[in-house]
Order: sequence, then C-alpha cells, then structure tokens
Amino acid sequence: MALVPVMLVIRHCAPRAAAGWAWLAGLIFWVATLSWFPAIIKNGGPWPLVLLGQLGLAAWCAAFLAAYAFASSRVWRWAGRSPGWRRVCAVLCVDPLLWAGSELARGWLFSGFAWNFLGVSQVNNLPFIQVASVAGVYGVSALVVAVNGAVASIVERAAAPFAARLAVSASEAPVTRPGVGGRLLLSSESMLPVALAVFCWYWGMQRIQYARRLNDQAAVWHVALVQPNSPCVFTLDDDTVRNQQEVLVNQTRLAGAARPDLVVWPETAVLGSVPYEPDTLRVIREGAAAAGAPLLTGALEIERTTVSSTAPQGLLYYNAAWLYSATGEVLGRYRKHHLVPFGEYIPLDKRVPALQRLAPTGVSCTPGRDSGVLHVARASGGTLALGPLICFEDTVPALSRAAVRAGARLLVLMTNDAWFNGSVEPLQHLDQSIFRAVENGVPLVRAANSGVTCAVDAVGRVMRLESKGKATDFDGFLVTQVAVADTPLAAPYTRWGDRVLGLPGAALLLALMAAGARRPGAARMGPVEERTDGEET
Repeated sequence: MALVPVMLVIRHCAPRAAAGWAWLAGLIFWVATLSWFPAIIKNGGPWPLVLLGQLGLAAWCAAFLAAYAFASSRVWRWAGRSPGWRRVCAVLCVDPLLWAGSELARGWLFSGFAWNFLGVSQVNNLPFIQVASVAGVYGVSALVVAVNGAVASIVERAAAPFAARLAVSASEAPVTRPGVGGRLLLSSESMLPVALAVFCWYWGMQRIQYARRLNDQAAVWHVALVQPNSPCVFTLDDDTVRNQQEVLVNQTRLAGAARPDLVVWPETAVLGSVPYEPDTLRVIREGAAAAGAPLLTGALEIERTTVSSTAPQGLLYYNAAWLYSATGEVLGRYRKHHLVPFGEYIPLDKRVPALQRLAPTGVSCTPGRDSGVLHVARASGGTLALGPLICFEDTVPALSRAAVRAGARLLVLMTNDAWFNGSVEPLQHLDQSIFRAVENGVPLVRAANSGVTCAVDAVGRVMRLESKGKATDFDGFLVTQVAVADTPLAAPYTRWGDRVLGLPGAALLLALMAAGARRPGAARMGPVEERTDGEET
C-alpha cells in the first residue's frame, strides 16, 4: 500500500503538480535505496564525486516516477471523479501499464539503470512473482500498482461521506449519490484488481508445484561456486595478489572433493589478464586441475588489434568469462555486453581516447558482441549449455532472455561486489538475479567475490552460501545440486519479451507526455461537465 499517498496526490492534482510531488517522493526513496553508494569511498572513490553520483542517480530515477505521475494525472482527468468504466479502466489497466512503461524506459534509456523495479519488492512472495514468467518483472510491478490503485479507491470511498457533508454545509445544495450501477462500478475499482492478484497468486502456487514435479525428471549437475572475498582492486599489492591466488586454488581443491561437474569463479577472479600472461594462465589451470572439472572464471581479456582511435596502443580490453577444461584447454569465452558507465568505461571515450585514462580500473573496456552460450560435457554423459552473465548484467532482462533463446539452460552470474563491502548492495543485487530465473524458467547460479553466492531454481527458491548467519564478506565455497531440464519451465516472457507489457506501456507513457507538452492547457482540464445554462466547462 506504499504507493497510495502518491496515487491520491496524482488523482487530485494537476499533472505538473503531480509530477513535482512524485519526483520529490522518488528522490527521497532513491537516496535511501542507494544507501550503498558511500561504500565506494572506503575503496578509493573520492567522496564528493561519490555523494554527487548518489544524488544525481537518485534524481534521475525519480524523474521516471514524475513522468508516470504526469501521464497518470492526465488519465485521471479523463476518468473523472464519478464512478464509471473509465475509472475501472484507469485502475486496472492504464496505471499499471504506465508504470511498467516507466520502468522499461529507466532500464533502457542511456544504457539504463534497471535496479529495484517495484516488482522486486515481492521477491520473497514466490507465488506472486511467477507472473514474471509471463510479463517479466514489469508484470509484477504492474500487479502491485493495480492493487495499490484499488486501495486508493477504497480510501477515496471512505472519505467521500465526509467530503459530501462538507460540500452540503458549504453550498446547502443536495449531493447526488450514485445508484446501484454506480456503487457496483465503485466496487469494481477495488474488487477487480484484488481478484486478479488472488488469481495470480493461486496460479503461481500451481506453477511452483509443477516445477517440483519437473525437477524430479531433470538431470542433476553438481556445481561448485567459489567465493574468495578478494579486496577491491584499489587495495591490491603483490602479496595480496599472491594470497588471493592461494585462496582461490585452496577453496577449489576442497570443493573438488565433492567431484563437481563444473566450478565457477567470480568476475575478474584471477587478478591478471588472459590469454598472454603466463602467471594468470598457470593459476587458472592449477584451479581446474585441483577441481578435476571444467572451470568458468572471470578475467580481463586483452585483444591485440591495429592501432586506431579506439585502440591507441593497439589493444582492446574486455571483461570476460573464460571456460577451461579440467586439463587446462580453452572451451569457450564470453565477453561482457552491458558495461557499467563510469566504472568499466567513460561515455564517449571511444571517440575521445583521452577519456579512457579516467576509467576507475585503469582500462576502458569494450563491449562484447558475440553469442555467449558455452557448453560443458561430463564423463558420465550429458552436455550443459551455460548462459554467462557478468556483474550487473543480471539486472538487464533482455540479456538473460537472449541467452535462453540461444539455448542456455543454466544462467551463470559472476560478480564482484567488493566495491560495496559492508553495505546492503549485495543483497539487493541478489534480488535482481532471482527474477531472471523466474522470467525464463531456468535455474541460475551466482559466484560472487564477496557478495551472495547461491543457486536459484526456476521458480525463485534460493540456496545460498552462509557463514555465521551472514552471506557476505567471507571466503568459502558452495557445492550444490542444480536440476537442469532439457526444456525450460514454461515461460511466455522468454518468447514474447517486453512486447507483452513493457513496450506498450512505454509507448502510452510517451504519447501522454507528448500530448501534455504540446497542449499544456489541456493538461489542466478536467472532464467535461454540463452546466445548467447549457454552457460547457
């Protein structure tokens, strides 16, 4: 019910005023949600820039709530205050659609920030989030908006008698009350969204039960996930690098006692580059041999190319995932597609090469373009198709969906959350991953440097690595059984994607904003009413 106050403001304010109040509410929310930003300061980030970045990103994200409020307020001018099908349509369809569109826009515009969509708030409500398999996380967000709209209508109905008495005392004119049809429409505003939520919850329960039966018939793969708890790159020295290599190999050797089918190391787990540094390759091959299984590891990849404006030194850098066999042979490679601006590259640095020197890690990465599906075979028979994801790529629904459409049956996230040690960011990051598994009906495993290392099944249940009741800031490993079916659990979202909800919502949002910008006077108009002298107002 957290959105009810904002919704009441939207319904009873002019569009521009509603947008202003919504932006302020969004700013407060996002400053609090991004409370993990200052953790970068202790890892070498200059505090003025970090705090400015937190405030700037919060203001940017709040702008999308303001856009939703502006468009929704225009809709409520059309819907009016009297009971009718227009209000039912606004609560049940238009408001949820606009919200989904605003989230899609936030996750896409200028490379996007697809973090903590409204639907993520329901991450622990497993039956409810199964809606994501049909319409993505945007579908869960839309359902939450519809229920909040229903509650807002209940509040309006509860306040109506008091408003009516005030109107009578002020004008002494009789106040008309809705008839039976009007009361039914008023009830529909509240009952239909709640009924839809109950239906989705029941359907989600059935989907979870079906997934359990499907897992009983699926092939089981033993996956070892290593969490080395390596410090941030700004605090590294030769001794730290050497110690970290020992931790990686020793933890992998212990995990190898369980005879896993696959071992996963986190993003940039080996503190060097491939394929030209012998010491880095030695560590990788030693780890694969210690596990006696194929090893998927994150590493910085260097590609030699011709000298150009984009590669002044004739080198291109990639944040990559490399798959090695137990004997140290290269089986495949995935280059990260969705890079983090101001983290892995500086915007426009390929056009202005001097900007590349400003990248926090010292190198400006290039996005990958090739397909990311990798294949692992085991001696006992069977082949597993992996869909690697690196760092914040699990917040981008399109990347996971593309991997599954290309044949991946297990999503593998490799991340380094050491930048945000001691904050809530690793836990929030996990919440985003869970939706990628549900959206596509496939399991997902996470190997995090110091974040949350875990396995997520196709309906969002989590088995995570813990130590003394906490899931972050320690080293260890998790060997888990992952049920991987030949055919993913039914998930229409994998096929249809954002065409189900997000794209129509974004188009409607843009249309209403454009109409409001073109006709500012019309944006302030309410529904047409008849006066007693026949003149329209």
